[in-house]
Amino acid sequence: MSVVPTPTTTLSLDEINLASFDFWMRDDVDGALAKLRHERPVAWHEHKDSGKGFWSFTRYDDVAAITRDWETFSSQYGIQAMTDPEDTEKLGIRSMISTDPPKHTKLRALVNRGFTPRAVARAEANVRNRAREIVDAIAPKGECELVSEVSSVLPVAVICDMMGVPKPDRPLVLELTNRLLAGGDPEFGGTKESLADAGRRLREYGLWLGKARFEKPEDDITSTLVQAEVDGEAMPPEDLGPFILLLIAAGNETTRTAISQGIWALTQFPDEKRRWLKDLDGRAATAAEEIVRWATPVLHMRRTVSRDTPFGGVEMKKDDKVVIWYLAANRDETQFTDPYRFDIMREPNHQGGFGTGGAHFCLGAHLARRELIC
Repeated sequence: MSVVPTPTTTLSLDEINLASFDFWMRDDVDGALAKLRHERPVAWHEHKDSGKGFWSFTRYDDVAAITRDWETFSSQYGIQAMTDPEDTEKLGIRSMISTDPPKHTKLRALVNRGFTPRAVARAEANVRNRAREIVDAIAPKGECELVSEVSSVLPVAVICDMMGVPKPDRPLVLELTNRLLAGGDPEFGGTKESLADAGRRLREYGLWLGKARFEKPEDDITSTLVQAEVDGEAMPPEDLGPFILLLIAAGNETTRTAISQGIWALTQFPDEKRRWLKDLDGRAATAAEEIVRWATPVLHMRRTVSRDTPFGGVEMKKDDKVVIWYLAANRDETQFTDPYRFDIMREPNHQGGFGTGGAHFCLGAHLARRELIC
Protein backbone atom coordinates (compact mmCIF):
# COMPACT_ATOMS: atom_id res chain seq x y z
CA MET A 1 0.00 0.00 0.00
CA SER A 2 1.51 3.32 -1.08
CA VAL A 3 1.82 6.23 1.32
CA VAL A 4 -0.68 9.06 0.81
CA PRO A 5 1.44 12.12 -0.05
CA THR A 6 1.52 15.14 2.23
CA PRO A 7 -0.79 17.89 0.92
CA THR A 8 0.75 21.06 -0.44
CA THR A 9 -0.20 24.72 -0.50
CA THR A 10 0.36 27.62 -2.86
CA LEU A 11 0.86 29.96 0.10
CA SER A 12 4.25 31.08 1.31
CA LEU A 13 5.01 30.85 5.02
CA ASP A 14 4.40 34.57 5.47
CA GLU A 15 1.03 34.30 3.71
CA ILE A 16 -0.30 31.65 6.08
CA ASN A 17 -2.37 33.39 8.76
CA LEU A 18 -4.39 31.12 11.02
CA ALA A 19 -6.07 34.19 12.55
CA SER A 20 -7.76 34.95 9.23
CA PHE A 21 -11.28 33.65 8.61
CA ASP A 22 -10.53 33.65 4.87
CA PHE A 23 -7.71 31.15 5.42
CA TRP A 24 -10.13 28.53 6.70
CA MET A 25 -12.23 28.81 3.54
CA ARG A 26 -9.32 27.58 1.40
CA ASP A 27 -9.01 24.10 -0.10
CA ASP A 28 -5.38 23.71 0.96
CA VAL A 29 -5.67 24.09 4.74
CA ASP A 30 -4.04 20.71 5.37
CA GLY A 31 -1.16 21.64 3.10
CA ALA A 32 -0.65 24.98 4.84
CA LEU A 33 -0.69 23.36 8.28
CA ALA A 34 1.85 20.80 7.08
CA LYS A 35 4.08 23.59 5.78
CA LEU A 36 3.93 25.32 9.16
CA ARG A 37 4.59 22.10 11.05
CA HIS A 38 7.66 21.33 8.92
CA GLU A 39 9.12 24.80 8.43
CA ARG A 40 7.72 27.13 11.10
CA PRO A 41 6.21 25.01 13.90
CA VAL A 42 6.04 28.04 16.19
CA ALA A 43 4.49 30.93 14.28
CA TRP A 44 3.05 34.32 15.19
CA HIS A 45 -0.33 35.11 13.64
CA GLU A 46 -2.11 38.42 13.91
CA HIS A 47 -5.69 39.47 13.31
CA LYS A 48 -5.58 42.27 10.75
CA ASP A 49 -8.52 44.20 12.18
CA SER A 50 -7.84 44.10 15.91
CA GLY A 51 -4.07 43.86 15.90
CA LYS A 52 -4.30 41.07 18.45
CA GLY A 53 -2.23 38.00 17.81
CA PHE A 54 -1.16 34.63 19.12
CA TRP A 55 1.58 32.03 18.92
CA SER A 56 0.55 28.96 16.90
CA PHE A 57 1.92 25.50 17.71
CA THR A 58 1.42 22.74 15.14
CA ARG A 59 3.70 19.87 16.27
CA TYR A 60 2.18 17.07 18.31
CA ASP A 61 4.84 17.10 21.03
CA ASP A 62 4.52 20.86 21.54
CA VAL A 63 0.73 20.68 21.67
CA ALA A 64 0.89 17.87 24.23
CA ALA A 65 3.43 19.68 26.40
CA ILE A 66 1.41 22.90 26.48
CA THR A 67 -1.81 21.05 27.23
CA ARG A 68 -0.27 19.38 30.27
CA ASP A 69 1.38 22.49 31.73
CA TRP A 70 -1.60 24.47 33.01
CA GLU A 71 0.54 26.46 35.43
CA THR A 72 2.45 28.10 32.56
CA PHE A 73 -0.29 27.97 29.94
CA SER A 74 -3.54 29.00 31.59
CA SER A 75 -7.12 28.46 30.40
CA GLN A 76 -8.73 30.99 32.74
CA TYR A 77 -8.21 33.91 30.35
CA GLY A 78 -10.20 32.34 27.51
CA ILE A 79 -9.85 29.27 25.32
CA GLN A 80 -10.88 30.55 21.87
CA ALA A 81 -8.29 31.94 19.50
CA MET A 82 -9.33 35.59 19.45
CA THR A 83 -11.64 36.02 22.45
CA ASP A 84 -11.03 37.17 26.01
CA PRO A 85 -12.98 36.34 29.19
CA GLU A 86 -15.21 39.40 28.89
CA ASP A 87 -16.22 38.27 25.39
CA THR A 88 -17.15 34.76 26.48
CA GLU A 89 -19.02 36.07 29.52
CA LYS A 90 -21.18 38.18 27.20
CA LEU A 91 -21.95 35.04 25.21
CA GLY A 92 -22.68 33.09 28.37
CA ILE A 93 -20.16 30.35 27.59
CA ARG A 94 -17.44 30.90 30.17
CA SER A 95 -17.52 27.84 32.40
CA MET A 96 -15.41 24.90 33.57
CA ILE A 97 -13.48 24.79 30.31
CA SER A 98 -12.16 28.30 31.02
CA THR A 99 -10.76 27.51 34.46
CA ASP A 100 -7.55 26.03 35.87
CA PRO A 101 -7.01 23.69 38.81
CA PRO A 102 -7.97 23.65 41.61
CA LYS A 103 -11.31 25.21 40.59
CA HIS A 104 -11.38 23.18 37.38
CA THR A 105 -10.75 19.97 39.29
CA LYS A 106 -13.63 20.67 41.69
CA LEU A 107 -16.08 21.57 38.91
CA ARG A 108 -15.08 18.53 36.89
CA ALA A 109 -15.60 16.26 39.88
CA LEU A 110 -19.21 17.45 40.16
CA VAL A 111 -20.17 15.98 36.80
CA ASN A 112 -17.51 13.34 36.25
CA ARG A 113 -19.64 10.51 37.65
CA GLY A 114 -22.09 10.97 34.77
CA PHE A 115 -19.40 10.34 32.14
CA THR A 116 -17.30 7.52 33.58
CA PRO A 117 -16.93 4.31 31.52
CA ARG A 118 -19.36 2.57 33.88
CA ALA A 119 -21.95 5.34 33.55
CA VAL A 120 -21.59 5.38 29.78
CA ALA A 121 -21.97 1.59 29.68
CA ARG A 122 -25.30 2.00 31.45
CA ALA A 123 -26.35 4.53 28.80
CA GLU A 124 -25.24 2.34 25.90
CA ALA A 125 -28.63 0.68 25.45
CA ASN A 126 -30.19 4.10 25.00
CA VAL A 127 -27.52 5.07 22.46
CA ARG A 128 -28.21 1.92 20.43
CA ASN A 129 -31.98 2.42 20.60
CA ARG A 130 -31.62 6.00 19.40
CA ALA A 131 -29.38 4.84 16.55
CA ARG A 132 -31.91 2.20 15.49
CA GLU A 133 -34.69 4.79 15.48
CA ILE A 134 -32.65 6.98 13.13
CA VAL A 135 -31.82 4.10 10.78
CA ASP A 136 -35.43 2.90 10.75
CA ALA A 137 -36.58 6.40 9.80
CA ILE A 138 -34.23 6.81 6.83
CA ALA A 139 -33.93 3.23 5.52
CA PRO A 140 -37.23 3.17 3.57
CA LYS A 141 -36.15 6.27 1.63
CA GLY A 142 -32.90 4.71 0.40
CA GLU A 143 -31.05 7.99 0.87
CA CYS A 144 -30.76 10.81 3.38
CA GLU A 145 -29.19 14.15 4.14
CA LEU A 146 -26.49 12.86 6.45
CA VAL A 147 -25.98 15.81 8.78
CA SER A 148 -29.58 16.88 9.35
CA GLU A 149 -31.08 13.36 9.45
CA VAL A 150 -28.35 11.32 11.10
CA SER A 151 -25.24 12.90 12.61
CA SER A 152 -26.99 15.88 14.19
CA VAL A 153 -29.90 13.80 15.51
CA LEU A 154 -28.11 11.12 17.53
CA PRO A 155 -25.77 13.25 19.70
CA VAL A 156 -28.38 15.84 20.64
CA ALA A 157 -30.88 13.10 21.52
CA VAL A 158 -28.37 11.25 23.69
CA ILE A 159 -26.97 14.27 25.55
CA CYS A 160 -30.46 15.72 26.08
CA ASP A 161 -31.60 12.37 27.47
CA MET A 162 -28.64 12.35 29.86
CA MET A 163 -29.14 15.99 30.89
CA GLY A 164 -32.92 15.65 31.26
CA VAL A 165 -33.87 18.19 28.58
CA PRO A 166 -37.62 17.79 27.85
CA LYS A 167 -38.34 16.57 24.30
CA PRO A 168 -40.38 19.65 23.29
CA ASP A 169 -37.36 21.85 24.07
CA ARG A 170 -34.83 19.92 22.00
CA PRO A 171 -35.34 21.56 18.58
CA LEU A 172 -34.75 24.96 20.20
CA VAL A 173 -31.67 23.67 22.03
CA LEU A 174 -30.27 22.33 18.74
CA GLU A 175 -30.97 25.60 16.92
CA LEU A 176 -29.34 27.72 19.62
CA THR A 177 -26.34 25.38 19.80
CA ASN A 178 -25.86 25.65 16.04
CA ARG A 179 -25.94 29.43 16.23
CA LEU A 180 -23.59 29.58 19.20
CA LEU A 181 -20.93 27.40 17.57
CA ALA A 182 -21.37 28.64 14.00
CA GLY A 183 -18.62 31.25 14.09
CA GLY A 184 -18.93 33.26 10.89
CA ASP A 185 -21.12 30.73 9.06
CA PRO A 186 -23.96 32.74 7.44
CA GLU A 187 -26.20 29.64 7.40
CA PHE A 188 -26.61 29.99 11.17
CA GLY A 189 -26.59 33.76 11.55
CA GLY A 190 -22.88 34.44 11.27
CA THR A 191 -22.92 37.63 13.37
CA LYS A 192 -21.69 38.54 16.84
CA GLU A 193 -25.24 39.57 17.72
CA SER A 194 -26.57 36.13 16.78
CA LEU A 195 -23.85 34.41 18.82
CA ALA A 196 -24.53 36.63 21.84
CA ASP A 197 -28.28 36.03 21.65
CA ALA A 198 -27.83 32.26 21.38
CA GLY A 199 -25.39 32.21 24.30
CA ARG A 200 -27.68 34.30 26.48
CA ARG A 201 -30.74 32.15 25.74
CA LEU A 202 -28.87 28.88 26.30
CA ARG A 203 -27.45 30.16 29.58
CA GLU A 204 -30.93 31.17 30.72
CA TYR A 205 -32.25 27.78 29.67
CA GLY A 206 -29.53 26.06 31.67
CA LEU A 207 -30.45 28.09 34.75
CA TRP A 208 -34.13 27.24 34.30
CA LEU A 209 -33.38 23.53 33.89
CA GLY A 210 -31.13 23.56 36.94
CA LYS A 211 -33.78 25.25 39.06
CA ALA A 212 -36.41 22.77 37.88
CA ARG A 213 -34.21 19.82 38.84
CA PHE A 214 -33.31 21.37 42.18
CA GLU A 215 -37.01 21.57 43.03
CA LYS A 216 -37.85 18.17 41.54
CA PRO A 217 -34.79 15.94 41.03
CA GLU A 218 -34.82 13.20 38.40
CA ASP A 219 -32.35 10.55 37.27
CA ASP A 220 -30.22 12.80 35.08
CA ILE A 221 -26.92 14.68 35.11
CA THR A 222 -28.56 18.06 35.72
CA SER A 223 -30.06 16.77 38.97
CA THR A 224 -26.62 15.45 39.93
CA LEU A 225 -25.08 18.86 39.26
CA VAL A 226 -27.51 20.90 41.34
CA GLN A 227 -27.34 18.51 44.30
CA ALA A 228 -23.68 17.49 44.32
CA GLU A 229 -21.04 18.96 46.60
CA VAL A 230 -17.25 18.85 46.46
CA ASP A 231 -15.40 19.65 49.68
CA GLY A 232 -18.72 20.76 51.14
CA GLU A 233 -19.37 23.25 48.34
CA ALA A 234 -22.17 23.15 45.78
CA MET A 235 -21.82 24.68 42.32
CA PRO A 236 -22.24 28.49 42.48
CA PRO A 237 -25.37 29.79 40.67
CA GLU A 238 -23.22 31.89 38.32
CA ASP A 239 -21.50 28.71 37.10
CA LEU A 240 -24.60 26.53 36.74
CA GLY A 241 -26.12 27.99 33.56
CA PRO A 242 -22.85 28.11 31.59
CA PHE A 243 -21.95 24.64 32.86
CA ILE A 244 -25.17 23.06 31.59
CA LEU A 245 -24.78 25.04 28.36
CA LEU A 246 -21.26 23.64 27.90
CA LEU A 247 -22.32 20.03 28.41
CA ILE A 248 -25.22 20.29 25.97
CA ALA A 249 -23.28 22.19 23.30
CA ALA A 250 -20.08 20.15 23.52
CA GLY A 251 -21.94 16.85 23.70
CA ASN A 252 -23.83 17.74 20.56
CA GLU A 253 -21.62 19.53 18.05
CA THR A 254 -18.35 17.67 18.42
CA THR A 255 -19.84 14.20 18.03
CA ARG A 256 -21.94 15.38 15.10
CA THR A 257 -18.77 16.52 13.35
CA ALA A 258 -17.00 13.23 14.08
CA ILE A 259 -19.90 11.14 12.74
CA SER A 260 -20.17 13.26 9.58
CA GLN A 261 -16.43 13.24 8.90
CA GLY A 262 -16.22 9.53 9.69
CA ILE A 263 -18.90 8.61 7.15
CA TRP A 264 -17.24 10.87 4.59
CA ALA A 265 -13.86 9.24 5.21
CA LEU A 266 -15.35 5.79 4.65
CA THR A 267 -16.61 6.93 1.24
CA GLN A 268 -13.18 8.31 0.36
CA PHE A 269 -11.39 5.16 1.54
CA PRO A 270 -13.74 2.33 0.47
CA ASP A 271 -11.17 -0.35 1.31
CA GLU A 272 -11.41 0.74 4.95
CA LYS A 273 -15.19 0.47 4.80
CA ARG A 274 -14.89 -3.10 3.52
CA ARG A 275 -12.34 -3.97 6.23
CA TRP A 276 -14.67 -2.71 8.93
CA LEU A 277 -17.74 -4.51 7.55
CA LYS A 278 -15.85 -7.81 7.72
CA ASP A 279 -15.55 -7.47 11.51
CA LEU A 280 -17.75 -4.66 12.82
CA ASP A 281 -17.36 -5.34 16.53
CA GLY A 282 -13.74 -6.46 16.45
CA ARG A 283 -12.55 -3.33 14.65
CA ALA A 284 -14.91 -0.82 16.25
CA ALA A 285 -12.54 0.43 18.94
CA THR A 286 -9.63 1.25 16.64
CA ALA A 287 -12.03 2.66 14.04
CA ALA A 288 -13.50 5.07 16.59
CA GLU A 289 -10.05 6.40 17.51
CA GLU A 290 -9.19 6.88 13.85
CA ILE A 291 -12.44 8.72 13.16
CA VAL A 292 -11.68 11.14 15.99
CA ARG A 293 -8.11 11.64 14.72
CA TRP A 294 -9.34 12.17 11.18
CA ALA A 295 -12.19 14.53 12.06
CA THR A 296 -10.52 16.41 14.94
CA PRO A 297 -13.85 18.08 15.87
CA VAL A 298 -12.11 20.63 18.11
CA LEU A 299 -9.55 22.25 15.83
CA HIS A 300 -7.74 24.23 18.50
CA MET A 301 -7.64 25.53 22.04
CA ARG A 302 -6.07 28.69 23.36
CA ARG A 303 -3.97 29.27 26.44
CA THR A 304 -2.50 32.41 27.98
CA VAL A 305 1.11 32.53 29.16
CA SER A 306 1.16 33.11 32.92
CA ARG A 307 4.85 34.04 33.16
CA ASP A 308 7.74 34.86 30.84
CA THR A 309 8.94 31.55 29.47
CA PRO A 310 11.10 30.17 26.64
CA PHE A 311 9.32 27.48 24.66
CA GLY A 312 9.72 26.02 21.21
CA GLY A 313 12.67 28.26 20.44
CA VAL A 314 10.87 31.55 21.16
CA GLU A 315 10.72 33.81 24.21
CA MET A 316 7.09 34.17 25.18
CA LYS A 317 6.01 36.96 27.47
CA LYS A 318 3.45 36.95 30.26
CA ASP A 319 -0.07 37.44 28.82
CA ASP A 320 0.92 36.26 25.34
CA LYS A 321 -1.77 34.13 23.71
CA VAL A 322 -0.90 30.60 22.60
CA VAL A 323 -3.05 28.49 20.27
CA ILE A 324 -2.48 24.74 20.05
CA TRP A 325 -3.73 23.21 16.81
CA TYR A 326 -5.03 19.69 17.33
CA LEU A 327 -5.82 19.42 13.62
CA ALA A 328 -2.16 19.86 12.73
CA ALA A 329 -0.96 17.67 15.59
CA ASN A 330 -3.20 14.82 14.41
CA ARG A 331 -1.35 14.80 11.07
CA ASP A 332 2.17 14.91 12.54
CA GLU A 333 4.37 12.38 10.74
CA THR A 334 6.55 11.92 13.81
CA GLN A 335 3.53 10.61 15.70
CA PHE A 336 1.44 8.89 13.00
CA THR A 337 2.67 6.68 10.16
CA ASP A 338 1.09 7.69 6.84
CA PRO A 339 -1.02 10.36 8.61
CA TYR A 340 -3.03 11.39 5.54
CA ARG A 341 -4.44 7.90 5.15
CA PHE A 342 -7.64 6.96 6.96
CA ASP A 343 -6.79 3.64 8.60
CA ILE A 344 -9.37 1.98 10.86
CA MET A 345 -6.74 -0.45 12.18
CA ARG A 346 -4.18 2.23 13.09
CA GLU A 347 -2.15 1.21 16.13
CA PRO A 348 -0.81 2.86 18.12
CA ASN A 349 -3.12 5.84 17.75
CA HIS A 350 -2.56 8.45 20.45
CA GLN A 351 -4.83 10.88 18.64
CA GLY A 352 -5.34 14.33 20.12
CA GLY A 353 -8.99 14.76 19.20
CA PHE A 354 -10.00 14.46 22.86
CA GLY A 355 -7.03 16.55 23.95
CA THR A 356 -3.50 15.37 24.58
CA GLY A 357 -3.73 14.71 28.29
CA GLY A 358 -3.74 17.13 31.17
CA ALA A 359 -6.54 18.61 33.24
CA HIS A 360 -8.77 19.38 30.26
CA PHE A 361 -8.90 15.94 28.62
CA CYS A 362 -12.38 15.53 27.10
CA LEU A 363 -14.91 14.64 29.78
CA GLY A 364 -17.23 13.01 27.24
CA ALA A 365 -14.63 10.89 25.44
CA HIS A 366 -16.16 7.57 26.55
CA LEU A 367 -19.64 8.66 25.45
CA ALA A 368 -18.40 9.94 22.09
CA ARG A 369 -16.71 6.61 21.36
CA ARG A 370 -19.95 4.73 22.05
CA GLU A 371 -21.95 7.04 19.79
CA LEU A 372 -19.47 6.60 16.95
CA ILE A 373 -19.60 2.80 16.93
CA CYS A 374 -23.16 2.13 18.05
